[in-house]
Amino acid sequence: RRTWRRFYYPRRVMDAALTAENKAQLKAWFAAQAERREAPPVEDLGFGLGTTEVFALAPETTGALGVDFVEATKPHTLVDLGRPAPPGGVFRGGRRLAQVRVEQGMTAVGIGGVVWHSGRAMCSILPRLPEFRKFPEVRVLEVGAGTGIVGLACWLRFAKAVTLTDVPAVADLARKNALATVGGDALPAGLQVATHVWGQDLSHLGPPFDVVVGSDCLYDPSVLDDLLATLVAATDEHSVVYLGYKRRLDDRERPFFDNARRYFATVAFSDGAEAPPEWRGSGLHVCRLSGRLGGSTAVVVKRGPPWPRSSGAGRRRFFSCCPAT
Repeated sequence: RRTWRRFYYPRRVMDAALTAENKAQLKAWFAAQAERREAPPVEDLGFGLGTTEVFALAPETTGALGVDFVEATKPHTLVDLGRPAPPGGVFRGGRRLAQVRVEQGMTAVGIGGVVWHSGRAMCSILPRLPEFRKFPEVRVLEVGAGTGIVGLACWLRFAKAVTLTDVPAVADLARKNALATVGGDALPAGLQVATHVWGQDLSHLGPPFDVVVGSDCLYDPSVLDDLLATLVAATDEHSVVYLGYKRRLDDRERPFFDNARRYFATVAFSDGAEAPPEWRGSGLHVCRLSGRLGGSTAVVVKRGPPWPRSSGAGRRRFFSCCPAT
């Protein structure tokens, strides 16, 4: 009887103390470990297409808008953080489940406050970026953060420091999601949310950054010169920029990449077949800008917007030209 109590009684007490949620987390963790052992090595994402090759491809109309509006109208959504998980299967903060729940704000903020397909794809491909292997040494800037999901995914993957930026109306949503992700009343050192309007001074954010990320930032042609000015100001010759890009209207989007070639030595795209399976064939690519030219004196010469700027004009014209899905 003493032997039975010694070896079995503590286990019974432990089983009784575990909640159903604890047991579910343990089960998910062991499943993740088994998946990591069985999964093949992760290959780097290829960037074998240039601007000419991308825009020579036949346009793909599947998922023309690049967002699931049914999901976008929900107050919250779950986003997959990609595979594999960091070493040991543990994300920053002890998170073992490879999903993060973020708040959306379609009603309060508009389309800038929802998770687009390109943002989900960027989170999925982070483990396939060369910088992923040295994330603990990398400073990351997210432009046009929206919900902040891409920058938060970098933070959860142990980036040294992450700064999420957007216009004031949207930055508040990114801050709420950042606080919910870290689980506290204040953001920890190395994670910050700041307001930034493209084209304006960002010296207070501490450029240059090692990595700049953004997703679906090319919907409004009237601000693309300002976006490029921010990318140039945030980088140096050692920096790299990754943009989740949904191809929609070539005549409005290609000039941005042509202009970027004046400031970056390399402008390359991933093949559409490299996108996560659910979005293949939808014109979704990741663009990589690297080798920033011109040193610290590089200044973007603006070409001027294709129409007068007014609140929401670019977005209204964009959506009027895209078929709904």
